[in-house]
Amino acid sequence: MVGDQGTAKRGRPRSPQVRAAVVRAAVELALDGGPGAATVDAIAKHAGVSRTTIYKWWPSSAAIVLEGLLDSVHASIVRPPGSSSPAALHHHVRELNRILAEPRTGPLLRNVIAAAASDQAITRAVIDQWIAPRREAVAEILRQAVAAGELPGSTDIEVAVDALVSPPYYRLTLGMPPLDDAAAGRLTETVWRGLIE
Repeated sequence: MVGDQGTAKRGRPRSPQVRAAVVRAAVELALDGGPGAATVDAIAKHAGVSRTTIYKWWPSSAAIVLEGLLDSVHASIVRPPGSSSPAALHHHVRELNRILAEPRTGPLLRNVIAAAASDQAITRAVIDQWIAPRREAVAEILRQAVAAGELPGSTDIEVAVDALVSPPYYRLTLGMPPLDDAAAGRLTETVWRGLIE
């Protein structure tokens, strides 16, 4: 997957069936054999599509893998119906921590993040297909809390997001034990309390 890149083009929307087959193939290959197994050639063969089809809609195999991973855990960034702001934040942090602690998903993401240090296509994929959607989900919870008067109008949303989501990634990349549910709850409570004081 490292260095495996092309140029995504705009135009006719992707076929939902083709997209589903491609992202499913990418995730299956990456989870079974690591990120290096999810090359464009392997994804195309596994999904039954051409390389041209893949490069028409994705800039790299990393982008496909990360898009597929996000699809598979999409519920983790959806606010639970009727949840309070602190509960919604706790849901996000707990689920992120759970995903990163999974025996196959965690190492896969760690390897992709490590590869991003030397490959701009992978860096872009990590940001666009994984980091940005997850950060936006947390930021939206915080913006809603500010709008509802639960948090001060001066709340620095970006700093608050960093405080909430950085610890699970820090532990993942350094090979430390993941937070347990109780610790994730304490993290969320501590950040929330700091924002309202």
